[in-house]
Amino acid sequence: MVTSNGPATPPAPTAAEPGLTFQPNVDICDLGAEVLLVCDVPGAQPDRVDVTFEDGVLAVQAAVPPRELPGAVLRREYGIGDYRRSFRLGEGFDASLITADYRRGVLTIRVPRLAAVRPRKVAVRTA
Repeated sequence: MVTSNGPATPPAPTAAEPGLTFQPNVDICDLGAEVLLVCDVPGAQPDRVDVTFEDGVLAVQAAVPPRELPGAVLRREYGIGDYRRSFRLGEGFDASLITADYRRGVLTIRVPRLAAVRPRKVAVRTA
């Protein structure tokens, strides 16, 4: 079972503040042979996205640079900050085969199960 370290939907900020950290929204799918995570991390720099897996915990961190706006800012509602979230996946996953792809603000992570713990269909023989 996958557990998260925070609420499903964090409250949206009303103004940009320096040093903000957000929990990205994540969809998690159990595909049998692997677990698929799709994380929204808009504005993150691809070379500053980190995914780690240690002691059964998958951690995601993504850095977002401050946004420079032209002219005088009359109102600022879009919060800018880094993303951080972790998930306890437990044991039974092959850390050496985890992949992460980042495109257009979406981080897609595939966490394969070890072959020994993958669900499998057992053939039923007839006499």
